[in-house]
Amino acid sequence: MTFDINSQAKRTSEEVITACISNVDVSYKTIRDLVEISKTTSRGRLRLCAHETVNESVHEMFIVHPKGAYIPPHKHLEKSESILVLDGEVEYFTFSDDGVVNQRISMGDYRSGKSFFFRLQKPIFHSMLILSETLTFLEITKGPFNPNDTVEAGWAPNKNSDPQVSLFLKNLSRLCEG
Repeated sequence: MTFDINSQAKRTSEEVITACISNVDVSYKTIRDLVEISKTTSRGRLRLCAHETVNESVHEMFIVHPKGAYIPPHKHLEKSESILVLDGEVEYFTFSDDGVVNQRISMGDYRSGKSFFFRLQKPIFHSMLILSETLTFLEITKGPFNPNDTVEAGWAPNKNSDPQVSLFLKNLSRLCEG
């Protein structure tokens, strides 16, 4: 039987649903349900944590972000991070410590012909530019969760500064043209 969000998970915040069972199987229906639930959140975002607690050693999260979502450039100290695109298209960027784009990876689901998996091993600033109406991906990283393990780039706009965020996203979009 496929994982049931309504009976086998709990809402731990507006944008986070956490599994209440140890063994989680995710189907197409689960992903579609996540996308629909994401539309009811104030930012259009949602994550399903397949791990039961923030203290687990491996964190596996199914994440939905809408087009235009701003993911501030950040890096994780002493943690790797993998993403696997399930649905949608995204440009994944890595940056130098002073904000210069080092790498741009065009990503989509495995049928798109684009890269669908990326593993970032070292603490490098990274962010995404979401091109599709929604992006659904699996993110895997080391636990336990500690907010101090994530460093936001000092050169990046504050997430509460709409004009600066819009300009930053527009500049990333320009890098994708041509």
